[in-house]
Amino acid sequence: MNIRRRLLYASYALLRKTPYFRLKNRNLYAANILMFHRVNNSIHDSLTIDTHFFESLMREIGENYIPISLGNLIDTIKHGGTIKPGTVVITFDDGYRDNFTMAAPILKNYGIPATFFITSGYINTKRNFPWDANTPGDHSLMDWDEIRELRRMGFEVGAHTVNHVNLGKVPLSQAQEEIIGSKEQIERETGGEISLFAYPFGGKDCIRDEVRGIIRENGFACCCSGYGGKVTGRSDLFNLYRIPSYPNLIETLMELDNFMTYFDGTMSFQSNCSLKYAGFLPFLGDYATGICNITNL
Repeated sequence: MNIRRRLLYASYALLRKTPYFRLKNRNLYAANILMFHRVNNSIHDSLTIDTHFFESLMREIGENYIPISLGNLIDTIKHGGTIKPGTVVITFDDGYRDNFTMAAPILKNYGIPATFFITSGYINTKRNFPWDANTPGDHSLMDWDEIRELRRMGFEVGAHTVNHVNLGKVPLSQAQEEIIGSKEQIERETGGEISLFAYPFGGKDCIRDEVRGIIRENGFACCCSGYGGKVTGRSDLFNLYRIPSYPNLIETLMELDNFMTYFDGTMSFQSNCSLKYAGFLPFLGDYATGICNITNL
């Protein structure tokens, strides 16, 4: 780990203990929706986090934030309620088996709700997602019994199309089949209404107005995208931003505390940001000034 990253981690660890930092973040009336895919210790890629990291994060969220369900967040937005500062929503995409075997027990232990978006055409089959076909490790998906058990445990289940297609590129007729087909199949298998949806891939190019219309017209209450941003009371319910998981605990917490907005991808300060402009220097004095000097701010 380079010196800049160490210093930034240290500055954050100190800042988040100050009354001013906590007061500043109490004024952020927005929610963070975190997006995960896999939780296990055998696969090491961008879609997977290990169980120790996940449990540490859930413990932190349970103790220092306000975890709510996606359905609760939607109701708050629809009825003009106030999103409490520190609100966090947990979501999982695709339907990997470790969501049930690894993640769900941890979530249940800390009393944290979550939503699991299911790619219905892969369930109870031997199919693998294309990106998993040539990589080592267990990429198995949940079966319908496990998905039904998630619902019995109190978790939400949502749709993620039948075949994980890019809804921004397929013909509208195919998009409609994928959206409606996944909803109907999951409802049939679980015996409950499905009103939550997440775009496969979830980038800006995966989202178009015609598809949002199909989703809205077929009984869904919301749709989650896959790129970052806060969710506020004015957010579009059919393009709810989500934050992909960071590679470690401290950077994820920095994102939840709105600290990452001051940095670019190399963990350098954005050109128009500094600790001074963020309002932190008066509270850290020489320590923060030293960090600014060492990191060439």
